[in-house]
Amino acid sequence: MKIRAMLIDIDGTLLDFRQSEILGISAIMEHYGVTPTKELAEHYHDVNQSFWLKYEKGEITRAQINEGRYPAFFGELGVEVDCQVCEEIYQSFVNNRLVPVDGAEDMLRYLSEKYLLYAASNGYSVKQRERLRKAGMISYFTDIFVSEETGSQKPQKEFFDYCFARMPEDLKRDEVVILGDGLTSDMAGGNNAGIHTCWLNAFGETNTAGVSIDMEIHSLREIRKFL
Repeated sequence: MKIRAMLIDIDGTLLDFRQSEILGISAIMEHYGVTPTKELAEHYHDVNQSFWLKYEKGEITRAQINEGRYPAFFGELGVEVDCQVCEEIYQSFVNNRLVPVDGAEDMLRYLSEKYLLYAASNGYSVKQRERLRKAGMISYFTDIFVSEETGSQKPQKEFFDYCFARMPEDLKRDEVVILGDGLTSDMAGGNNAGIHTCWLNAFGETNTAGVSIDMEIHSLREIRKFL
């Protein structure tokens, strides 16, 4: 397997999104007089993921994630919330309380000496670039592809077509691998794009999505076994 370039997910792969998510939703709960608990934070994660899955399928827009996830979660608690206020609080943690995934920068340093690296993310363009900059990771990437500017999102083939249109013309699909933690976004997207896949399975999950995975790692430090 000859690899020349890599597409690398950001949230959950390079930056520990779950930690930022817990801090963000806990702050919102406190704002509305709800006592934060581990169980409530985990339930919000499930609610949030359900909206992101709809987004990946093209069923809702990015804006509708914010409009739906907070009322869905707090509605179960009988609490009425202002989505804009929730999002402002949430993003203050997601964008400023950055927690790198263990081994992320070492991995980027190692891979950047061997391959062309491209970030590939579903989210807001300016915010994702700023988060990579604050985390000291942006210099490792040749380019950054974010769904807001591509007009489509992972796992849609159109997202990856956009990426390839901006990568070297002689780069073949079988010379590219996507590294990410998402089965339904990163791995399914890699399948749709016809590229190799490397799944960061940090939580010991099962491949319930039925997608094809070429490489599976449980920490970023294991990437050297394959690449």
